[in-house]
Amino acid sequence: MALNASQIDGDGTSGYNKFGYTIGTVIAQNLQNKWQYETGIAFSERGSRYPFNPDLPRKPAFHYCYQSVDIPLFFNKTIDSRWKAGVGIRTTFLIKAQEMEGMHLNVQQDSRKTGLLVCAKAQYKVNKTLSYRVELQYSMVSVAATPAGSLFFPTGAYHNCISAGIQYSVSSKAE
Repeated sequence: MALNASQIDGDGTSGYNKFGYTIGTVIAQNLQNKWQYETGIAFSERGSRYPFNPDLPRKPAFHYCYQSVDIPLFFNKTIDSRWKAGVGIRTTFLIKAQEMEGMHLNVQQDSRKTGLLVCAKAQYKVNKTLSYRVELQYSMVSVAATPAGSLFFPTGAYHNCISAGIQYSVSSKAE
């Protein structure tokens, strides 16, 4: 379970000000030389948000919300008894996309149904069953199905997310 702070690069704003979450399950298998692979399934919410700013009244407020099923694949390296680092990908399958302010009415139809995020993570083991986890995610393909130059995403649209949370293990056999 994790809290996501995200933005969409190319939406004309900046800042990780759209909050969402990830909840799911992972399966890990130890390999040789303190390496491990990890996969699973998760439900995630990412997006972007720009609240109304009275100092910039011509820039419209927006609030994009993307909900997806993610299938992660990571390769992790155990650094020491408490730390683990990993790199991987998340394949995403769009369930729902909407713009909460009502400016972009066809966001579901204008969104790519599958995506691919490249990820890096660090994990700190608190005890045998509980770990803290931080993950950086960035899309390799545009969220928007329309080409760059569209009204809503003039330079393309790429998820950019920081995810921080906890991981609970039911088996302590994993390094």
